[in-house]
Formats: sequence, C-alpha cells, structure tokens
Amino acid sequence: MTYQVVLTKPFANDLKTLHQQGNRKIVQAARAAVTEAGTHGEIRSLARTKHGESRIPNVEKYDLGAGCRLVVQLVDGVKKTRAFLFIGSHDQAEHWLDVHRNYQWVQNKNDGVLDFVLVTGPAVHRHVPADRLNLDAPEATLEQPILGRLSEEDWQLLALDSETRSVLEAISGSAFEQDAQSILEKLDEIAGYDNASLLFDLMSHAHAGQWPQLRKRLELLRGEAVVLDSDAVAVSMSSPDNSEAFITFDDHGLLDEFFTKGTVADWMLFLHPGQKAVAERELRGPARLRGVSGSGKTCVLVHRARNLAKKYQQPIALVTLTESMRKLLERLVDDLCGVERTFITVKTMSMLAKDTLLDCDRQGPLLTPAYSETVDAAAKVAEAFVRQHQDFDRSVFGAMGYSHMQEFLRSEFAYVRGRLTESNLPTYLDAKVFQRRGRGTALAQSDRRIVLDAITVYQDALAQQHMQDHEGYVSMVIEAISQPSYGAGKFRCILSDEVQDLSECDIALMGRLKTPDGHLISKAVDGLFLAGDGAQSIYKRGFTLRRIGIDISGRSFSLKKNYRNTHEILKAAFGLVAQYEFADVDEENIERPSLPDFAETHGAKPLLVRCSRPEDEVAYVAGQIYSSLAMGQLPGQICVIGPSQRMRAEMEQALKLKGIATAELRHDVDYESDHVKISTIESAKGHEFSAVYIVGLVEGALPATGIEEDGLPREASRLYVAMTRARERLTLTYSHRQGSSASRFLSAIQKDCDEGHVRNGELRPVA
Repeated sequence: MTYQVVLTKPFANDLKTLHQQGNRKIVQAARAAVTEAGTHGEIRSLARTKHGESRIPNVEKYDLGAGCRLVVQLVDGVKKTRAFLFIGSHDQAEHWLDVHRNYQWVQNKNDGVLDFVLVTGPAVHRHVPADRLNLDAPEATLEQPILGRLSEEDWQLLALDSETRSVLEAISGSAFEQDAQSILEKLDEIAGYDNASLLFDLMSHAHAGQWPQLRKRLELLRGEAVVLDSDAVAVSMSSPDNSEAFITFDDHGLLDEFFTKGTVADWMLFLHPGQKAVAERELRGPARLRGVSGSGKTCVLVHRARNLAKKYQQPIALVTLTESMRKLLERLVDDLCGVERTFITVKTMSMLAKDTLLDCDRQGPLLTPAYSETVDAAAKVAEAFVRQHQDFDRSVFGAMGYSHMQEFLRSEFAYVRGRLTESNLPTYLDAKVFQRRGRGTALAQSDRRIVLDAITVYQDALAQQHMQDHEGYVSMVIEAISQPSYGAGKFRCILSDEVQDLSECDIALMGRLKTPDGHLISKAVDGLFLAGDGAQSIYKRGFTLRRIGIDISGRSFSLKKNYRNTHEILKAAFGLVAQYEFADVDEENIERPSLPDFAETHGAKPLLVRCSRPEDEVAYVAGQIYSSLAMGQLPGQICVIGPSQRMRAEMEQALKLKGIATAELRHDVDYESDHVKISTIESAKGHEFSAVYIVGLVEGALPATGIEEDGLPREASRLYVAMTRARERLTLTYSHRQGSSASRFLSAIQKDCDEGHVRNGELRPVA
C-alpha cells in the first residue's frame, strides 16, 4: 500500500455493524474506497456528492449507493493520507457533518493523544446544530446542570465573573437541547463573544457525553494542547500514542484481515504504548503483570505470545482458568496471528496438567471435571467421615451448621491440596511450616488431623471410581517432572492469565516445566509470564512465589488504566471491593486494591431493580432484552449472569418464550453470534459485553450460603468481576424467594446506582 489510510474507532464499529446486518454491497463499496485510497492516493470508484462540503476542512463525501454516504477527510494533501470518519445513511451523514462542523484535531503536548474537538474562535463562523437531541442520555441526566462535571479547578481556569457562572450552573441538558441559540446569545451579552464561543464548545461536548474532547478543549485553553496542521495530524494518527483510537493501514495484508475477519475492530487486540512496552520487552526471568479490570491484560498476553512465537519459532503456551476464556483466547490468537499461529497453544490449567502427564508417559486415571457428580459424591463421603469422627463434638466442626461445615471443608480441601502435593500432605499438621493465611477459622492440630484424614477419605473415594480431580492431577504432574528422567519439555514460554485464581501447585507446575532445550521455564529468558488482579479473585487458593522459588524482582508491571467500562460502572464496581483487602496476586502482599485510572467515557449509572417475585424479575429482564434487540442491539453483545443455576435456567426459559435464542457462554464465545449469552460469574471472567444483566442478587446466592466473614472479600470480588463485564449498560436485579433478602453487597453500591422497582410489569424509579 503506497498511501496511508486511517480508520477512526467509530467508523470501524459502524462498518462492522453494517457487515453484521448483511449490507454487503455497502461494505464492499467502502472496502474498495479504502483500498483505492491506499493504492492510488484517491478514491475513483465512488461518485462525489454533487454539492461540495466545507463543514470540516478538506472533507470528501461519497455516494455508496442504496442511500448511504461515506465521509472522508484528506488529512495530508501532500502524502495523500486519508482518514475515514463516517459511514451511514444520507440523513445520518448530514446530521454527523452538521454536528461536527468546526471540529479540529487537537493533541495533548505531553502524552500525544489526539482528539477531534469543537474549537470555535474569532476566525470561525459559529454554528448551532439543528438537531441537538441526545436520545441515549437518561432523562434524569438531562435535567442536571450541563457543566456539572466541571471541577472547581476547571471553573477557576475559565475565570468567569459570578453572574456568568451562575447562568451556566443553571443550564441543564434539556435547556440546551431546546434553545441553544438563545443560550449562546445570552452568553454573548454577559461574557463576550470569545468566552461565549468557548463555553458553547464545552456545553456541546458535555451534552454529547464527549468527555475526553471536553478535557482536550480545556487543555487547549490551558496551553497543554495544540491544534495540529494537516501533516502533523497524519503523523499523530499513526503514532503508538493513538493506537487505541485509530486503525492505521499501511499494508494490504492487515487490510484484508480487517475486512475478511471483521475482528480487528473488536479493540481487544489494540495496544496503547504502556501495554506495547510490556508485550515486546525481553524479560530475563519470570515476570508478573498486574492490571485492574478492563486494563488490557488479555490484550498484552495475546500480543506477547505472538511476539515470542516469532522470536523463538518454538511452541508457546497460553494458559487460562476456564474453558470459555480458553475459547476467547483461541479466537483472539487466530485473529491476530499469521504464520506464527502454529507455535501457539491455548490451554486451561487442567488441560496443561493432564496433557503434561501424558507427555511424561504416565497414564493416569480419567480427569473428572470440577463440580461433577463424582467429585461432589466423594466430598460428601469425606464430610460424613468428619461428622462421624470420634472427636467431632470436641472439634471446631462440631459448632458449625451443616452448610457452613460443608463450605468450609471443601474450601479447606482445595486450599491444602492446592499448596501441597500428595506426598507432602503430612506437612499440613505443622502449623509453623504450613501457615493458613487468610483463613478466618483457627484450627488446632487435632482439627487439622481430622481435615487431613478427611482428605485421604476424599481421595480414596475418587480412586475407587478410577478417577482423579484437578488437584490430584497437578500433584501427579509435579512428582513426574521432578524425576531425573524428565529432561525436556514441550513449551519455550508459558504465559498464564487469571493467575490470582490458580493454586500454588498450579504455579509450581508451570515453573518446573522445562523448555525444549532442557532449561527450567521459571529460569529461562522470557520463560514464565503471570498476569492477574487480586481484586478479581473468585477462589480461595493463594500462593507465595518466593516459597516455590519464583523470583520476579525487577520484573513486575502494573496496568492501572481501565479502557472497558464507563466511569459510572467502574465507580460502582470499585466501590464494592475498595473496602476489602486482597492478595495482590501474591499471598505475601495483602492490601486494598489501588484506585484505577477511570476511563473518561461516561454513561448511565448501573440500575438496581427490585422485584416482588422471582417471576417478575425474570419477566422484566427478558422484556428489557427483547426491547434492546428490537432497537438493533446485537444478541451476542448481551450477557445474563446468574450466581444461581436456578435463575440461569429460568432466564433461559423466559427468553426462549419470547423467541430469543440463547447459549451458555462456555459454549459460545462469539460476540457476533445470534445468541444472548447466559453465564456463571466464573465463565464470564475475561469477557466483555455491551450490556450485562446480573440476576438473582440475594443473600444465599451472593454471598453464598455458609460463607464466613473471611470469605466476604472473595464474594465481593465475584460481583465485581460480574459488574465489570459491562462496557456501557449494567442492570442488577433482585427479588424475594423463600424469605431471602437483597444481597448485602447492593448496599455498598447503592449510592452509585439508579434504583427502581417493578410493579405491574412497569419499572418505577425509587425516590
């Protein structure tokens, strides 16, 4: 490709939507225009509209046929660089151009970030768009002061007199929609032409929810940003500083991939400079990447796997927790990679353990999936052993209720067997050697003896069925690869996701594997890369890297910027976990999660909905999803998350009755499919959706029955994970079933949510 072509994020999303809606001729015409712009420096196949365009400098508008228009800007006339800005119907194009009249490219001087910003000045003819309605903004938001988000520092920068500020603070979004021209004239009268123009720019951005652009307009006033000329715009668009805002094509291969696969625009594969530095860095030993929800850990892992596959031309393993996340990683690797794809294998931790055991020529018993009937039955045999133990009444278990004891024992089994291989289990009896961090119930040595004997009973029950669970397989693998006969492994590098939910034995297994050259993965250059976020822990496992000989000194990285969620969704979600302490990926660092850097994208607050009965709750959510689909929402971009299996089943049936196709997320990770996703919290980890509904949020479901006080942080983390799956819209619902009350966690997020209750099928706001 001779000439550079740039696609903005909104344009790429609109083009992808047209493709999904079956408008193939329009997409083909747009593809031809992009290709021609890149190969010839001009667009020849499409007719320019009859009347010229001057609303945006150097803008070109083309007729795509079928009533559709293409809006392109020649950002550099010398090098023939074109930015594709808009695609849609004739009326939509007219509206877009009208709204974006007087917009210019403005760049921050410090970080280089570029934005399309309304800049009205003395040399620019002012313009009030004819259509100013914001149909996406909630009514309550429109009634708030339009500049209500300005800080006191912002007001000081504007240096307005008291009368002008009072007038501005009284202007609502609704008033701006109804009579912007009169508002502008009033500001001219009391503040002067230049100030009025600036204030109108700010109100326009605020009303449209364009918060990054509003900030950039203030930076321009402060002297921290500059309006770029055309050649500088082209350079800035292709800079790594703006990789998350623009897709830049300078070769035919990437262009073909974008159009044929349609996945590049998912933005899960785009790196900003901080992410790119981690993805490409050579690491002379094991490393850890910490990142808040939505910060791009998955993106970094996939890009790093690709870079390592190219670098070493040897097998690379991407390891994750759940099958749904494995399928997503498979798809992202497929979308990103070329020839090097053959070197990358994606596995769950259970798959890695089982496959490694087979590679060691150890034919073990069949692996029983977690939470299977066989595992449950074996656990019940062990629980019965504890209740019948001669020391039961004198033990700590004698004072526990049945459900409490059941939850405690199963959690303790996983905790102990996740730390110790089978041959080392007796170490559990020594409290000085085996310290139980983060476990709220203290155990005397006699209590530990009962637990250890119960673990033996549990393992024997599985052995009688000729089966093995995950912890058992991991123990067998560690013992197998510790033998002198184990000389070389399969993978040159291992990159692990969701590491905060792996056990110490899981981490030890990966670290003790060897490269094809016979070196320990945990000692090899670029060998072991661990990514996770302590605030997203959903299992009570825990590990200490030092204890298993993994030293990450000087190779620990952190991503604090959230790119996924709106400000409102992340604020509510973070408020939930901010009150608890978590192991910061490593059990030796337990602290409250760090405040993330919030995205500047704003939207509606999460909605808390109270229903009288579970039937009403299910009917309400099904109705909302039906309405969203009727308005054009893609089914694959909607996910219903239910902590309880019962609520998930009822939601599936309710949607089916409305003719809405559903699929379990663990079976269908395609965001573009025709299926609304139904998911557990665990399966939803790592995924993201435009709209998320979390149903059945009552005591007993979340937090689950039998959870002790020390288990509440983990339960809060589970809800945090579910909430942060939503990019734009989040609804949380609850009702009363058999006397259960609303989840206690809803009180923690109430202040950051809108509330309503369903009566006679209608949602009514809670005052």
